[in-house]
Amino acid sequence: MILIRTYKPNDMYFKIILILSGAVFIYAQRSHELCQSFGCFDSSDTQVTMTLDGDEVYYADFKKGLLVWDSRIPTTVRVPLAYAMALHYRSECRVQLGRYKLDTSATTKTKEPPEIIIYPRDEVIEDEENTLICFINHFFPPSINIKWTKNDIELTVEDPFDKCINNPDGTFHVFSYLNFVPKEGDIYSCTVEHASLEKPQTRFWGED
Repeated sequence: MILIRTYKPNDMYFKIILILSGAVFIYAQRSHELCQSFGCFDSSDTQVTMTLDGDEVYYADFKKGLLVWDSRIPTTVRVPLAYAMALHYRSECRVQLGRYKLDTSATTKTKEPPEIIIYPRDEVIEDEENTLICFINHFFPPSINIKWTKNDIELTVEDPFDKCINNPDGTFHVFSYLNFVPKEGDIYSCTVEHASLEKPQTRFWGED
C-alpha cells in the first residue's frame, strides 16, 4: 500500500528561493513552486522530500536521524523544524497505514518501461568540467538501481540525491548525476534496473 501527499509549505521555507539559481533576481518576475511530499509505504520507511520547481532541496534520512540537504543550501537557512515535521509525517504514515487494509487490486502498478534520458548539464567543451544527468521518469514501484560507466568501466558515484520523487499520477522520477571532464573518444552510459523492465536498459552519451 502507498499513500502520497504533496502540499505547498508556508512562507517560512520560501526564503530558500533566494538562494538557488540566482532566484533573488527573478523572484518578482515569475512564480516558483515549493512543495513538500511524503509517501507512506507498508514495505519500507516513510519518504519525505522538499522540492523547488521540481529540484530536490532535501530529503529525510530516518536511519541517520537527519535531513540531507542540497549542498547549495547554506546552513543558516536549514531550519531545525524541518526534521521535526518529517518525524511528524512519519508518525502520521504509521497511523494512516493502520487504518487501511492492503488491497492489492488497488495498488498502483505499471508495466510500462520508464522514460530514460541522458544529457549534459552545460554546453560541452572539451577538458572543461561538466555534469551528466540521467533522468528516469514514470516508474513504479519507487525502487530503482542506476549504474554509470565510462568506456565500459563501472564508476562509483556518491550521489546523496539519487532519491525518487513522486509524480501526480502515482509514478516516480529520479535524477542521477555524474561529474565528468569530456574528452574526445570517451563514452559514458547510464544503466537502469527496475521491476518493470525485463532486462536492464542503457542510454549512452558520447557516441557519434
